[in-house]
Amino acid sequence: MNTGFRYKKSELGVFSAGADAPVSKLEKNGRVIGLTMGQFSLIDLIHSILKKTGPAQVICSTWSAGIKDANQVKWLLDSNLITSFSLITDHSYATRQSKYSLTIEQVFGPENIRTSEIHAKFVLIKNADWNIAIRTSMNLNANKTCETFEIDDSIEVYDFYMNFVNHVFGFMGQGFTASSWKCTSQLRDFFGAETKKKSEFSFWSNE
Repeated sequence: MNTGFRYKKSELGVFSAGADAPVSKLEKNGRVIGLTMGQFSLIDLIHSILKKTGPAQVICSTWSAGIKDANQVKWLLDSNLITSFSLITDHSYATRQSKYSLTIEQVFGPENIRTSEIHAKFVLIKNADWNIAIRTSMNLNANKTCETFEIDDSIEVYDFYMNFVNHVFGFMGQGFTASSWKCTSQLRDFFGAETKKKSEFSFWSNE
């Protein structure tokens, strides 16, 4: 039995202005795919989505984050657009950016931070009305080069990534860790279990 669902038509575009332009095309159960030349950052994209969805919880997986980015997230928390914020980043961050990691732990609290062996960049944004997943080449910080992003309002896609988030938060200790061994062990545990499962849904229906 096919348990998939049908998306609305995807919106595709090359966006040379701000982040509000692609977000304006996002509909319920819709998808927006875009390329940008660094005209806006991932934080800008998150902010634009929150202006559309209203207050929501945000979970971010990124390889790199700067103090400026952390302060922008803190501003969104203080403005009540973000109701809660959780962060996953690579174990190398604690050694690459040791001063940043200490500051970010102070800003968000170690209970909201985990590390992994990770280069995947995604953001989950959820409230009572929206289940948004962003997949992107962007780190939190701005980068004046070609970047790609995909935005979905989809409970299936959201839950797919949330399954990984729950595993990392359940396996790893609070805050940043520089232990490659522990992060690799966590990742192998996740994929060892996941590869035994067969996907029970399809993104596209055959109807």
